[in-house]
Amino acid sequence: MKKAYLILFIMIIFLSACNSNTWVLEKDRLSETGSVKDYVEQLQNDQTDFRGFRVFTISEGKKMVVVSTGTSNQTLEFIDANVADNSTTITVEGKSSETDEENAYILIGIDEIKGELSVVSESGETYSEYE
Repeated sequence: MKKAYLILFIMIIFLSACNSNTWVLEKDRLSETGSVKDYVEQLQNDQTDFRGFRVFTISEGKKMVVVSTGTSNQTLEFIDANVADNSTTITVEGKSSETDEENAYILIGIDEIKGELSVVSESGETYSEYE
């Protein structure tokens, strides 16, 4: 009986991992993504007050969404990504917290974006897209 529960537990863990289509990239791995790194440097040096997001295509067609707060006293936490047939919504939560960054940011990877992408806070505020 214990063996059956163990197998069931392993299967649940495996299936949960397979369904994940988003991830947060650790900032110390930023150098692995050249154009994303250049943009983050721009946020830290030239656009320190830009609050919004920009989308990059990374390896194998996957996307990287860089979301910035426009301030150094707020960090971002990834909450959820909802991919529907004709829209994709990424939800983040801002936390009051001092950072070493001039413009705090988060790196959110997503396998696929369908339709129009929007980035919103849990309170419903929208982030504008960098153009």
